[in-house]
Amino acid sequence: MVAPIYFILIFFIGHLYQHSKVKKEPIYKYYKWGILAKMLGAIGLVIIYTQYYRGGDTVNYHLSSVALSKLLFKDFNAFWNLFIGNLDFEFISAFDESTGYITTEYAHDIKTFAVARNTSLFQLLAFRSFIGTSLLIAFVSFIGNWKLFKLFCEIFPKYEKQFAWAILFVPSVLFWGSGILKDTYTLSAACWFTYAFYKALIKRENIFWNTVALFITGWLIISIKPYIFIALMPGSLLWLSFQQIKKINNFLFKLLAGPGFIALVSLTGYFLINSLSSNLGQFSDTDKIISKAVATQYDLKQDYYKGNAFDIGTFDASISGVLSKFPEATVAGLFRPFIWEAKNPVMVLAGIENGVLLFLTVFLIIRLGPLPFFRVISQEPILFFSMIFGVFFAFSVGLTTSNFGAMVRYKIPAVPYFLASILVINEHYKNLKKG
Repeated sequence: MVAPIYFILIFFIGHLYQHSKVKKEPIYKYYKWGILAKMLGAIGLVIIYTQYYRGGDTVNYHLSSVALSKLLFKDFNAFWNLFIGNLDFEFISAFDESTGYITTEYAHDIKTFAVARNTSLFQLLAFRSFIGTSLLIAFVSFIGNWKLFKLFCEIFPKYEKQFAWAILFVPSVLFWGSGILKDTYTLSAACWFTYAFYKALIKRENIFWNTVALFITGWLIISIKPYIFIALMPGSLLWLSFQQIKKINNFLFKLLAGPGFIALVSLTGYFLINSLSSNLGQFSDTDKIISKAVATQYDLKQDYYKGNAFDIGTFDASISGVLSKFPEATVAGLFRPFIWEAKNPVMVLAGIENGVLLFLTVFLIIRLGPLPFFRVISQEPILFFSMIFGVFFAFSVGLTTSNFGAMVRYKIPAVPYFLASILVINEHYKNLKKG
């Protein structure tokens, strides 16, 4: 009974909140439907993993978080130490048949364990119901998606319908980004991080609370998938630089101050990444990142992935070797699997979605021309940031992931940013035609 009760309750809360806000802020007409879509995505994930895949990550996260929530009442000291990341055998051994056990892999990987740890709190509220817990996570994680939607609507107020489709209703993002998975936490945190970054550092609004949100969401991303934080930083810092340069009216002063400001912000970013090196682990320097990319790509091409692998070609562990694969890796990260590469129903749906995205991108580049296409991006800092993040992240995923099943899931943080930017450029093209 937990799941249907929470489903109705969450939708009702969304309806009431939408009703209280929509008169002053019309974009809230999408609020309850966005929550509904997230909940349906979470339910769909549970059904597919339990009835089609017969197990997998989300099932293991669920069982491990149930065990952790039960441990709270059996041995609070062990629970607390595990919750703060102390995975010593002394505390892992506290699990028994009365609590259930966490997946062995999670006991040795603090990044993966973080999902079970976070989810254990939702398990307590959902009385350890699989779907009930998934619905609560979908509801809370929707806040991040909504923040990104509000941000784009604030900057481009005429395109709210386009942003709703790009940020709130993309099928793959709803499916992989709503249930008990790493991607749900990191996607929501990345969206909220972007919103807080804009409000605290660019608009200078509600600086204290938005700075707090920056630290919390940044910590959450680093604790689960630190490479997403690394992918966010270059675009974020360039966004801040270009936003400040844009305020300078004198062209000569802008020309002189621009490079210096970019260098200053970039240097700040370098020291920030360097100070976080202990938390970033294998993503703390270029050599480690490249070595990890080569090893991961090789692993995901092996036979035990049941034929879902693809190959962009081998590359050596050097910067030139990595950059040589930029075109193939970026295309793979953004647009593959193509529809003809799909071998199961889940991949067919991903192939259709990728085909639409590919068509929109190619159509705009051809109709606008490459130079005007990139000129539109360069004129608006948030588009520049979104494209930098979307393309860089897609390149990273395409480079390190040679398995379609993994890639359609890993790439979802890039999709809302890239698609929202493409739709803005599309509207710009329509306005050019009218003009």
